[in-house]
Amino acid sequence: MSTLTLMAQPTKPATIDTETRERILQTAFEMFGRYGYDGVSIDQISKACSLSKGAMYWYFRNKEALFVECVKRLRKLFVAHIYGPMAGADAPKEQMLKFFQGIESVLNDSENLESVSGLLIGVGRVDRDLIKEFRTRARRDAEHFLANILENGRQGHQFRFVGDALPIARALFIVLEGCLVQARADTAEQTADAVHRFAVGFFLACGTRPPPELGFETINPSIPLS
Repeated sequence: MSTLTLMAQPTKPATIDTETRERILQTAFEMFGRYGYDGVSIDQISKACSLSKGAMYWYFRNKEALFVECVKRLRKLFVAHIYGPMAGADAPKEQMLKFFQGIESVLNDSENLESVSGLLIGVGRVDRDLIKEFRTRARRDAEHFLANILENGRQGHQFRFVGDALPIARALFIVLEGCLVQARADTAEQTADAVHRFAVGFFLACGTRPPPELGFETINPSIPLS
């Protein structure tokens, strides 16, 4: 390597600056969400962060690794809005109410909603083993979490349904992703209304009266449900 090349390369810091790493992640989260995986380059992200392309590789070894970290951030956002509140609820019926309320909470997160919608679209289109493996694992964990709640609800006579709980859990996960992707085409308010209606339908389909928070009793107080 020539002397000129050595002089041109920035010096690697002794320790990773967590503030800079966070800035890179937030910028990449927004750009991947808006333009997709193939629509963004490391060079574009580095310029948006006022960093050299070489400095970017001190924090993330390649674009794929950076994208995976953005998907992990998406998962953490789901935990904060949806799965965390569900885990903290006492009964399966309350947990499922938290599921739908959590989707509405994400829809109301105007700072991240566009990125969330875009990443959900983009992650399914990226044919990269590392990304596909992480997505598959995250989806499997979410579906089994939901299935356990549904089965506990059936065992506790809060829900009634036929067959295995896992296919219902998969359908619920599709609803979660579909509603957040649809928010790109409709307003957040329109999508939240659809989520609300689906929540009422879910509880009715499971043979239980929707929780009072959904306002169903004021509309149909005479339907004989448990």
